[in-house]
Amino acid sequence: MPSYRFRAVSASGAERLGDLEAPDLDRAADLVRGMGLTPVRIAAGAPVRSTGSLSARLRRRPQLRDLILFTRQLETMLESGLPLLTALETLHRQTTHPELARAVDRVRADVEQGSTLTDAVRRHPRCFSDLYASLIHAGEEGGLLTPMLERLGVLLENEEETLQRIRSATFYPLIVVAELVLAFGVLLRFVLPKFANLFRNLNAELPLPTRILVGTSDLLERHGLLLLGGAAVAAVCFHFWARTEAGRRQIDAWAFGVPIFGPLFQKIALARFSRVLGALVAGGIPIVQALAIARGVAGNRLLEEEIDRMRDGVVAGQGLSDPIQDSAVIPPLVVKMISVGEETGSVDKVLARVARFYDRDVDYAVRNLSTALEPALLIVLGGAVLFTALAVFLPLWNLMTAFRH
Repeated sequence: MPSYRFRAVSASGAERLGDLEAPDLDRAADLVRGMGLTPVRIAAGAPVRSTGSLSARLRRRPQLRDLILFTRQLETMLESGLPLLTALETLHRQTTHPELARAVDRVRADVEQGSTLTDAVRRHPRCFSDLYASLIHAGEEGGLLTPMLERLGVLLENEEETLQRIRSATFYPLIVVAELVLAFGVLLRFVLPKFANLFRNLNAELPLPTRILVGTSDLLERHGLLLLGGAAVAAVCFHFWARTEAGRRQIDAWAFGVPIFGPLFQKIALARFSRVLGALVAGGIPIVQALAIARGVAGNRLLEEEIDRMRDGVVAGQGLSDPIQDSAVIPPLVVKMISVGEETGSVDKVLARVARFYDRDVDYAVRNLSTALEPALLIVLGGAVLFTALAVFLPLWNLMTAFRH
């Protein structure tokens, strides 16, 4: 059945966007009117524009701040006693991001037709991540939707704050590396070819650093398009490989193993997992089900495999900590704390402490990220300057020596 996208106006004058299926355009218009709306535009598969702000239109996907605002507003409305459908309808009118507004409208329509909020949210993966849907599912299952939305808002705010700090810490190193690449590009394209022609005319033998740079310059000049095409093909192949299970696992292994950033990524993943699992256990979710939900928020295949081991161990009658005693991903400190939590019957509180511990650790690591990057940056920058100076000045020194003799 054909799909249609519509823009309509409600009785209060609010704009409504949505998608529906109908045998023809007239039937689609009838369905829109049946919703109590006045259709403004209905198109088969054509994009429907929103009256949102220009900056919102330019964004393809909702950003974290959009989801944070939506989550906090939904939590406040539900906490105030508003029904879910009323809250979603109000948020649909208030949301300025066009794609998120359409998703909220479809979520409201699906819930109105009897769908769970979890299933409705999962139908819009571009707007709501697996983490988002998993926590909504936990809230619905435990009857704690409002508290889970509050925890979800905190989690999203922590992620946004961490990302902002990482961007701030890496901004200066990225600028320096970009300028270094640009300088090398100018050197290879405009400066070295002239020096090379001068030395060739004088029948002078070029030193090794100069020959390396001149060879690189000739390679880029003669086969630049071929190299660019090869890089594009390699990027496409890498993209499809990264979407496979083996590729994703290998990339996640690299992410935890890369210097400086690897431990940071691992701490962020452990903090997120501990916070979510602790919240689920505190909400009364059975531990096996809580582990299955928390697995969806790990964000790393290696950690997901460890969570699977924990779940399998619990199903087999073991404790949470027993299957991960020799884990290479979950540190012994965390394993020991989980074991203590099991013995004292306070797993949720222990996991909350683990999350707070790693939050502080991540905060400290991010604050010192630029300090950790400076030595590596100085080594790279100093090596590049030294190599360039040798490549340019050694031939001149040789020529001056030859003229003196």
